[in-house]
Amino acid sequence: MLSIGDLEKLREGYRANGRLSFEDALRAVGDPPEQAIVEAAVKAMAHSNRNIRVLALRVLAHQRGEAAMRGVLAGLHDDKRRVCAVAIQASARYLGYVEVVARLEAIARTAGMKGKLRRRALSMLSGDEGRVPGDLTPAASAALRRLMAASEYRYTIVFGLVRLDLGQRVKALLEEFTRSSDEGERRMAERALHGERVVHIGNYEADEGLQRWIMENCDLAHGRMYYWAPREDAALWAI
Repeated sequence: MLSIGDLEKLREGYRANGRLSFEDALRAVGDPPEQAIVEAAVKAMAHSNRNIRVLALRVLAHQRGEAAMRGVLAGLHDDKRRVCAVAIQASARYLGYVEVVARLEAIARTAGMKGKLRRRALSMLSGDEGRVPGDLTPAASAALRRLMAASEYRYTIVFGLVRLDLGQRVKALLEEFTRSSDEGERRMAERALHGERVVHIGNYEADEGLQRWIMENCDLAHGRMYYWAPREDAALWAI
């Protein structure tokens, strides 16, 4: 069984700017199979120290499968706010599981929850928080359709959808927004369906030329960081 120290090395390997590459981190802990990594991380979710549970979720965020999903689901039910927040972030690979989607929907709807957690859960369902390429899962699409019935959720949902690839389920929900009585919702959905998507300018810091081009040629979508950009190059705007 991998130790807590081993999980810390793996977490470092998963970081974009970590001290270890993932390959080096994996070698450092003995090249375990994915099943062993999942088992160790899920076991750590029962630890009394919330920081260990957060560590486990950082690792589970990069795994797949039902066993790993159970660990993330435990985090979504955790009574410690930080653990729950990290579990929401770790949910991106698990939105095909109805249990995870149902819990995210419940968090978004629970008035007693911290507002930041509720917004994060809703943002994850709509794709904005997770930024997973491709279409929405059937479970996430169904949850968003239910949530769209309440006005308080609609802006977060449409703002997430306009950042996603135009998969069949994304298009279907955006088409519903084009029939909205709210002009802002309607115009955002129409732009997303007709050749544009919203991007975060901070995602292009590694390419100053592209970043400058976006700021000079594209309309602001929200605040000072989100811009409407053309969908012409799907690979480019998928960042």
